[in-house]
Amino acid sequence: MKRKNYSQKETQETQVHQVLDLLDLPEKCTQDKKRRVLTENIFDNSNEGESHEELKKIKKITIIDKRERLLRYTINNIPKRIKKYWVKRFDLFYNYDEGILMDEEGWYSVTPEAIATQIAERCRCDVIIDAFCGVGGNAIQFAKTCQKVIAIDIDETKIICAKNNAQIYGVEDRIEFILGDYFKLIPKLKADVVFLSPPWGGPSYRKQKVFNLKTMMSINGEKLYHETTKITNNISYYVPRNTNPQQLANFIGNGKTCEVQQIYVDGIFKAQVAYYGDLKCNDE
Repeated sequence: MKRKNYSQKETQETQVHQVLDLLDLPEKCTQDKKRRVLTENIFDNSNEGESHEELKKIKKITIIDKRERLLRYTINNIPKRIKKYWVKRFDLFYNYDEGILMDEEGWYSVTPEAIATQIAERCRCDVIIDAFCGVGGNAIQFAKTCQKVIAIDIDETKIICAKNNAQIYGVEDRIEFILGDYFKLIPKLKADVVFLSPPWGGPSYRKQKVFNLKTMMSINGEKLYHETTKITNNISYYVPRNTNPQQLANFIGNGKTCEVQQIYVDGIFKAQVAYYGDLKCNDE
């Protein structure tokens, strides 16, 4: 298995982008029957002399899934509670303005693209499972370094978003999306590597001095690790920055080791990722 080693501190140059309130929607985003596309023209008769292309630029697009959840946000309709994430949208997806879809949870749970790229390089293999793929941030990057990605999520809306986003990045042919419960699928799954990034319970995790993987998630984090070893020992586990690294090491028991990497972006401590099995660095 090919691996690349990284220092603990990875920095990324801050990117400056123009804020666009009115965004055009790629044609392919309107094909899925599981969502409705509502368009509202905001031009008047005084614009009759403008070309069709010019009129498209001033069209307001709203995308809603079948459960009435907004998937395409602009600065005008994004809820105040997640508005702080809007300014970082190009950190989450470099290609955000090409039609990226995210539900509300996706805004604070997707792995920023710079981090996802680093993890994907480290997890380079033939077949990888993204056990909780969300809106596809990690799965897209895995598709660039692995032959096949199996992307699983129990939320249909997130699968819809992830499929759309994979198309934007041109990697949908390497990803098999599965709507289902990862724990129930484990007996049928085979892969070289499994990537774990279970829901952390929302932004409130930051308020905790120490994040306990066993008790502070809807999923028991220790049980998740041990169930995953039924597929492979090569596991990458993405966790909050305030997780105790010793807890991650305790999962594998005495006499065994794992690698815990602290990830920094622009000098800010963002998260930790543990590598088990053949994924960990061999210091010998």
